[in-house]
Amino acid sequence: MTTFVVIESITPNQSLVFSAQQGPQGIGGATGPTGPTGPAGATGPTGATGVTGATGATGPTGATGAASTVAGPTGATGPAGATGPTGPTGAASTVPGPTGATGPTGAGATGATGPTGATGATGATGADGGSANYYDYKADTSATTGDPGSGDLLWNNATQISATQININHINSDGIDVGIFLGLIKTNDVIIVQDANNSNNFQKWTVSATPTMQTNYVEVPVTLTSSSGTGTTNFANNHPLIVAIISTGIVGPTGPVGATGATGPTGATGPAGATGTTGATGATGPTGATGPTGPTGATGVGNIAGFNTQTGTTYTLVAGDLSDIVTLNNASAITLTVPPSVFSANDQIHVVQYGAGQVTFAQGAGVTILSTGATTTAPKLRTNKSAATVICTASNTFLIVGDIV
Repeated sequence: MTTFVVIESITPNQSLVFSAQQGPQGIGGATGPTGPTGPAGATGPTGATGVTGATGATGPTGATGAASTVAGPTGATGPAGATGPTGPTGAASTVPGPTGATGPTGAGATGATGPTGATGATGATGADGGSANYYDYKADTSATTGDPGSGDLLWNNATQISATQININHINSDGIDVGIFLGLIKTNDVIIVQDANNSNNFQKWTVSATPTMQTNYVEVPVTLTSSSGTGTTNFANNHPLIVAIISTGIVGPTGPVGATGATGPTGATGPAGATGTTGATGATGPTGATGPTGPTGATGVGNIAGFNTQTGTTYTLVAGDLSDIVTLNNASAITLTVPPSVFSANDQIHVVQYGAGQVTFAQGAGVTILSTGATTTAPKLRTNKSAATVICTASNTFLIVGDIV
């Protein structure tokens, strides 16, 4: 083994002895002074990182620097803060907001159609219409069949009120051919045969079947309704008579169709189904029932109730004259007054002039007369045997129609 000895420094007065044999190690000498620094050695490998020291105290904040004139880059967006509490509701806007998109239609089933409303009540039937005409005749009791002869009528039974047919010549006792009017007689018309001199003597008949026109006369099937005086005990042969023919009116036109009944209530809405595509439109419900037919319009008068014979020069109509024939017979002029507050709308009174005294209609206090006469409010019957009808059209307003001037 080779040993090298390196002497870094020698202390003065010290000696070193070398031999070929290694002796025991001597006592260590005192440490010599530090020699000069040698050249830097190569950098050794990096040692392990030491433990991080404790963080020093934060230094004071420095003064704020001047504002930068160059915008710095935008920092990354921070996380969303927690939602703040809801603020108070603002005042209602005066501008409507945009309409939101329509949501899909639910697929719920259509509710059932409500029931149809009840049909309204039928209006009241109007009064039967009618017209009246009369002719002068004489009684023929010498026969019960065939042509009674010019100006006459006969019964098919010697007991007149037991007759079932009356034969009437087409020439009346005034020599006037009234055949065209006799041909208009029909079933349910009324024929009154009255003593020309006394209205208390009469026979009232109802036409029971269609009359038969014969040469120069007509055969009228009849049924007795009522009679009085010599009308019950038989009119005498050749006795002057008045034959009044009261025709029943034809049925008036059908009134307008009533208003359509109210639509029934809507059925309850079915439960909402799952949202899906818009369903097909349901079928239209049935039309409500047609309303009732309106009332038939007012028509003419019905049967004549009787006769009221007046022989004075003045007469004022009374309630008892309703539907009567009032006969006025005097050689002097006659004034017939229509009174107020006695008759109602649709009431009618028939007036006939007998004799030479011309009949003038006069307005009672508060009454208005309408007519086609020369004086609208005071018409006159034209001549002997002229007739007219006084019709109350409204409270205290009357229309006079007939053979007037």
